[in-house]
Amino acid sequence: MLRKEKGFTLIELLIVVAIIGIIAAIAVPNLLTAIQRSKRSRTAADLRAIGTALGSYNVDNNQFPTSANAAALFTLLREQKHYQGSTADGWNNPYIYSGDANGYTLRSYGKDGAAGPAVVGDGLGNNDNFNYDVIYINGGFVAPPYIAQQ
Repeated sequence: MLRKEKGFTLIELLIVVAIIGIIAAIAVPNLLTAIQRSKRSRTAADLRAIGTALGSYNVDNNQFPTSANAAALFTLLREQKHYQGSTADGWNNPYIYSGDANGYTLRSYGKDGAAGPAVVGDGLGNNDNFNYDVIYINGGFVAPPYIAQQ
């Protein structure tokens, strides 16, 4: 008399592995894109916070900082208790600052850390191209960190 073995057949196991592979092929790229979007969102939030700190500095001193670079700017803002946050963007690249007594420009070079086209403004915007620069001038985004979904 033959005993009926309990367990899965090879075909059943192969089908399960194939299904898991298909799900992974769909989920992993979406996960990686979501991670990059969160880094870009964090960068935008940081730029807004730095812009707010610069506005506070302007109210206190009647001018914007004329620091030569972002490192000097952050030192100045920390000393005056205007900003205690991050000095690097979501991809751990330093922020770029330029300013005079009348205004300022803050910039993140994006994922690649190299100067390049802005997220919008030059017509090259792509919602998933995280190498594009995010630019914040005098309290507003010139190049928004995203393109509105259509």
